[in-house]
Amino acid sequence: MQVVLFSSFPFFSIGQDYDTKLKVLKLSINEISYAGYQTEFDFEPEAVKLGFWKYTKRFGQLINKGAYYVIKIPALNNDGNMDLHLFLTLSSKKNTQMHLALDTAHIPEQSLALYQKQTKYLILDFKKEFYWGQYQKVIDAKTAEAKKLAKKYRKISENATDAEATTAALEHLLAINHEIEKLKKLQLKL
Repeated sequence: MQVVLFSSFPFFSIGQDYDTKLKVLKLSINEISYAGYQTEFDFEPEAVKLGFWKYTKRFGQLINKGAYYVIKIPALNNDGNMDLHLFLTLSSKKNTQMHLALDTAHIPEQSLALYQKQTKYLILDFKKEFYWGQYQKVIDAKTAEAKKLAKKYRKISENATDAEATTAALEHLLAINHEIEKLKKLQLKL
């Protein structure tokens, strides 16, 4: 059974769990095939794209090329002697599929395995950070809702004439706190 957490976050439910599943794939960009990885997100492509843009701002630049994106990582940020380019595509069916592949055009054969490993790390690190952030947004919203409800409960309980309203407010507050604890446990599993 899935519990919807907050009306401002209709895309999010406790059933949206993080996983580290990756598929090795070939990504075709401009009729050239590149080795890469694919993973799925339980979120809309726009949310994943925004999250990835924010993530890559720390070390590179995300460039929109229409049907795909290029992530340019300067040599200073990748501990190498050349800029790295990665290709990113996002597709949506039931969930968002993220495809990330390394542009191998200027990478020497002896360095290829290392950069492929870094590509794998990059997609998994982003996914972990993205889910942690999405969980945190809902935790923050639910915490704010719980604070408001706690005030309401105190006010209602001081006026002990309406036991039914007091009980309903307390049950709602306990349910919110239970949802917050579930999300915190999901975050800890990351």
